[in-house]
Amino acid sequence: MEKRVVAAIALSIAILFGFRYLEERRAAEQAKLSPPVARTAATAKPPAAVAPKTAPVQAEMPAVLPLPAEQSVPQRKVVVESGLYRAVLDNRGGVLTSWQLKQYKTAKGETFDMVPSAHMEQRPYPASVIFDDAVLTTTANEENYAVDVAGDQGAAGDTLTVTAPATVAMQLRRGDLLIEKRFTFEAGKYLVDFSITMQRGNQPLRGRILLGQDIGPENEHLLNPSLKLMWVADVGGKVQRDAGPKEESEIKPITGDVRWAGLDMQYFAEIAIPSLPMTVFEVQRKAVQTAGLSGEAVSRDLVRVTLPVEGTSAYRVYLGPKSQPALEAVPGTDLSAVIDFGTYLGILVKPLLVALRYIDRFTHNFGLAIIVLTLVLTLALFPFRLKQMGSMKKMQVLQPQIKAIQEKYKRYKKTDPKRTEMNQEIMALYKQHQVNPLGGCLPLVLQMPLLFAFYRLLASAIELRQAPFFGYLQDLSAKDPYYVLPIIMGVTMLISQKMTPMTPGTDPTQAKMMMIMPVVFTFLFLNVSSGLNLYFLCSNVFQIAFQKIAERWMGDRQSVRKPKGERGVDG
Repeated sequence: MEKRVVAAIALSIAILFGFRYLEERRAAEQAKLSPPVARTAATAKPPAAVAPKTAPVQAEMPAVLPLPAEQSVPQRKVVVESGLYRAVLDNRGGVLTSWQLKQYKTAKGETFDMVPSAHMEQRPYPASVIFDDAVLTTTANEENYAVDVAGDQGAAGDTLTVTAPATVAMQLRRGDLLIEKRFTFEAGKYLVDFSITMQRGNQPLRGRILLGQDIGPENEHLLNPSLKLMWVADVGGKVQRDAGPKEESEIKPITGDVRWAGLDMQYFAEIAIPSLPMTVFEVQRKAVQTAGLSGEAVSRDLVRVTLPVEGTSAYRVYLGPKSQPALEAVPGTDLSAVIDFGTYLGILVKPLLVALRYIDRFTHNFGLAIIVLTLVLTLALFPFRLKQMGSMKKMQVLQPQIKAIQEKYKRYKKTDPKRTEMNQEIMALYKQHQVNPLGGCLPLVLQMPLLFAFYRLLASAIELRQAPFFGYLQDLSAKDPYYVLPIIMGVTMLISQKMTPMTPGTDPTQAKMMMIMPVVFTFLFLNVSSGLNLYFLCSNVFQIAFQKIAERWMGDRQSVRKPKGERGVDG
């Protein structure tokens, strides 16, 4: 029985160490669901608006189409204010240059801007236009568009500020080239409806729209490098995620029934929902160099997502937090799958999140909500804990008989068929006295999925991002900077381990291994979120308290149930 317990615990450690690695591998495997039809940048040259790092300098960009003097348009910006966001449009290229989320802050305490400011030298802003013709691309993204806003009384060159709901139309005419863009902003949602019409010589013009190549401030990505920026899409009802093709020169088409597609980081997403069925979009990886948190040079990958335009196209674009209520508020589609709760763990994570939200309505503190939820879960699992305690006590009573059976077959080798008879006698003894030899493992087996579920919850639920607990613990999704919680968690785990009754005759090596477990878990939890440490710590404390209560209640009354006609265990 002890070997089974040790094996279960060793397996749990292995799973904990490999969990994040397997999650990343799972995401990579999902990308294989859509067979790529690879084409390289040589066949569809990246435009200046989204040029790779080896692109020529600005002075060497292709010339633009000639512009008659009477059609000169001054540069101006349009600011759209909403209770949820502050958007900025620039008529130079007719692009979105800022989308600040008013209810979310960066790790530095600044307003979170969905549109990045780093690596934007070539102005790869959302709504940039991409053609195979470099001259057309430069014209579309470098020239100033005429701006039309309902009720616009601002003078030329001014920054115009309007309040959502609002519609901003932009138009560019150069010879026989016509590009019209329309942005319709909603007030109570993180949404903008975007439509574009492209013509040349009154004929539909084919091209692509850049949805984006990054999300948010670069510092947010450097805080947790293991959680990479990815493209995400619903293709045929299955959500796929990937970090982009291995080769930078490869532009990878993702084909199928594409219901929505976009960019995904840990807590935020930028998603485009086509108004008409879309059968393909394209992704390209771009490696960039930047300064790390300590000033050292580090490399990270951007993921460029482009959407097809066949003359006229329209998309509803979501730019905001990966919050379930906000995603579910998007009409006409289900974006809740953007949140990656895990293929199987989602069964546990979703009800846990609902419970945490509900408890937080009363506690107004997610740290206290975790404590209350842990108490409820411990109470729910306590009957199994009682069963474990009863099983261990019965095992202690039966131990002399088990040792007698083992001595009886001691002279036989492990490969001898007589050893099978020994195991059969022991199992018959267990059955006779209604003892489950695996009963001691049950609480651990039940607790491990909850531990993994809390790990996934804290890594995915934006509600816990920057959620304060008390004192110096101001972000439950980040590690404890002073390692207080993991150390106390290890101490409580050691106390709980010592309180758990061991079967007499346990191998000393196995007993020492059991005592090492709290040390292993302490080191393992040093760099995980403080919320997860809080859950495990409270779980240990509650189990210790309930076990002491149970021991007093049980007293010495817990004994092996005697079979009929038998006077005692030793008969």
